[in-house]
Amino acid sequence: MYTLYIDTHSNKITMILYKEKKILYKREENTSSNHSENTMPILMEVLKKANIETTDLNEIIVVNGPGSFTGIRIGVTIAKTLAYTVNIPIKVMSSLLIKAVSFTHEEVTIVEREKNGVFLGTFDKENNLIGEYKYLSNKEYRDLDNKKNVKEEVKLDYLQILNFANNLESIHPHAVNPLYVKKIEVQK
Repeated sequence: MYTLYIDTHSNKITMILYKEKKILYKREENTSSNHSENTMPILMEVLKKANIETTDLNEIIVVNGPGSFTGIRIGVTIAKTLAYTVNIPIKVMSSLLIKAVSFTHEEVTIVEREKNGVFLGTFDKENNLIGEYKYLSNKEYRDLDNKKNVKEEVKLDYLQILNFANNLESIHPHAVNPLYVKKIEVQK
């Protein structure tokens, strides 16, 4: 069984091909703002290194945000298109959830930094989201009184991410959408 993991929410593209619940091939590239030029070639490289075709994939896990507006759209669009055309399940995890599942914790607030602020999500010990995802400007975050149980830096555990995703329900590809938490200028 092959599972493809796609994460384009930040300035880094991460693609992992798992085989039988083990990492077969992992490719990460810091691209700053060139996701549109680099994501498909990285995907093709991953498949070629494993000597498989898209039709050999059994499922996809995609990180749908929050994060880079364009990066998220590119990763989600590629994942949806692959899942739909190959007729395989797709599972969705947020950029904050992948951090939460990567370590053991009690209730914790995960922080994902971006240029002008931070995304926040609070999770219980089973990694269920408590409340909603939030966006705070850098000033609002600096002024935040209670930073107890806040975790900014997390080393991602890609096997834990896969194990957690195994218990998620798959979603019809047309129902997978980017997770936008920060309002863009036109929405303000």
